[in-house]
Amino acid sequence: MKKLFLLLTLFFCIFKTEKTFTQTFTAKTGDLYLGDNDTDFSGSLDILSGVIKKNDKVDIYAETGRKFTATITKMTGDDRKEITQCKAGQYAYFDLKFTSNPSTGKDYLRKGYKVFPAGFQANTSAIKAETEATLAKSANLKVTLDGKSFRGTVTYKGASFWKKGVKNVIEKPYLQIQFRSVDSPDDRTLTIQIFNPKEVPTKYGASDLEVNFSGATDGVKEHTTLFGFVNGKADTPFTVEVSKWQKVSNTKAIISGKIYGDLKEIKILGKAKAINKFENGVFENVEVEVFNELYDLK
Repeated sequence: MKKLFLLLTLFFCIFKTEKTFTQTFTAKTGDLYLGDNDTDFSGSLDILSGVIKKNDKVDIYAETGRKFTATITKMTGDDRKEITQCKAGQYAYFDLKFTSNPSTGKDYLRKGYKVFPAGFQANTSAIKAETEATLAKSANLKVTLDGKSFRGTVTYKGASFWKKGVKNVIEKPYLQIQFRSVDSPDDRTLTIQIFNPKEVPTKYGASDLEVNFSGATDGVKEHTTLFGFVNGKADTPFTVEVSKWQKVSNTKAIISGKIYGDLKEIKILGKAKAINKFENGVFENVEVEVFNELYDLK
């Protein structure tokens, strides 16, 4: 009788383990929105493998290794009807109830975090390493900013050369390059405009430029700062050296170069005293869209 009991216990343990295994899934967070309470969120999850079911408990990992735990309380399909499960390749809108507020801290809940079944022993070191490798690969601007590393990537449509300018905006040749920080939660963006640029390697000083560096190091809108200068009114040295200008076609070029210098803070009220110091800045293989005629925004 004792042997039978042990066999039954072993059977149920194996059955339970197998059942848990078959429910394994991997996913990534999509756009998630705050609900009525600070622990209620809803939005999309990109299911990479397996099946997610209603009432499943999930662990969500930030790139820092921080873990958020939540329960799937509701799932809605494409037809806006409630569903009980969703598998890889299918779409669903998820309601999640977190055990604590996930919107605090620098590594707050946001798009792109990995999602596993609750209790899954995620390799946080691998998550951190993978995130770092992805960020390093995406960064085409690297600079020392006030003694610290700043990495940026060209924004969507962020590198353009208007040979005859933009109608009713800037009706002269100018090149614009815009880099956004890749290191969350830092959301600062550096926008550089070069007026009357040459399609060969050239060094440009502040009199040739307009520079805007704005955003918040912690991603909080209320902490936004603005540094830079408008063309013709620079009172600090700032240099952009284009060391490579490769014409790929009539509508595309690839450029590389260096940036360095100082940017003063711009304040609406009060006197600005802060300065951002850029050193050893390098941008590489930036693909520039070329517009050959006067561009009309209409």
